Amino acid sequence: MIQVRETAPGEVEVLPTGHLTREDMDELSARLEEALARARTAIVLNFKDLKSLNSSAIGKFLHFKAQCDMKGIKLSIRNCNAEMLQLLKMIKFDSLIQMEN
Repeated sequence: MIQVRETAPGEVEVLPTGHLTREDMDELSARLEEALARARTAIVLNFKDLKSLNSSAIGKFLHFKAQCDMKGIKLSIRNCNAEMLQLLKMIKFDSLIQMEN
């Protein structure tokens, strides 16, 4: 399940939960498109309840970053657990998308 909610004027938060697998890519795409349509200044990917993600999800997030850049919307990732943070840093995600605690 993936929720999208407004957290501040112009800022939208995307909250994926559990494990993002290949079967979740249609829902992920739909929720990211929803977030992009609703946001004006910033989108936060809140990973507090995300247990794991596969390579398809990583690719979706990279494509989404490019879409955000084209619209002038800041994209960041927040609340990664230690293992997820280590993985994202290992694949250099932190050099592409701002990581917040």
